[in-house]
Amino acid sequence: MAENLENLLNRIQKEGVEKAEAEAAKIIEKAREQASLIVKESEAEAKEILEKAERDARVFAEQSIKTMEHAGRDVLITVGNGINNLLKEIAFHSVGEALSPDTLIQMMIKIATAYADKGFAEGRINMLLSPEDQKTVVKLFMEKYREQFQKGIEIHVDDKIVKGFKVAIKSDNVFHDFTQEAIADSICYFLKPYLAEIIHRVANTLVKED
Repeated sequence: MAENLENLLNRIQKEGVEKAEAEAAKIIEKAREQASLIVKESEAEAKEILEKAERDARVFAEQSIKTMEHAGRDVLITVGNGINNLLKEIAFHSVGEALSPDTLIQMMIKIATAYADKGFAEGRINMLLSPEDQKTVVKLFMEKYREQFQKGIEIHVDDKIVKGFKVAIKSDNVFHDFTQEAIADSICYFLKPYLAEIIHRVANTLVKED
């Protein structure tokens, strides 16, 4: 009886141990599976984070390049506008200095002659000058160019003119502007392409140096 009881206890103990080992093995396997799943999820999450960081970096780089390009264009535009304004100011003052009364008279006579040769102005040619230049020009006309003056040039005052003159031939609907502003604008218009080329050349040189 005692032997049977001992065998029973040994068998129960053995079965308990085996069952415990099996349960432990299941727990360990489950833990491994969970650990493996956690690792995979962590790797996937890390990969996603890395990919997002790379995408964000590319977007930031593209935006930075666009911002720099816009800033560069703004700088070129600002510099170009500054140079244009400076050029216009220089041209304006240079033209004003060049338009002396004697120069005005020479221009007016040549223009009137050219109009007459082309068949314009069967009547008189109206020359509009500033009040300041009108007095001097009329005086010089009467002293040196009386004959040309009497042939068909009328001189009138235009308070809006600072320097230079305008030509009006009403009978032929002809009107030309040779004022200081108009001549300066024409000079600037002529020089703008050359200035633009210089600005772009300098900008390209700076980019290559960087």
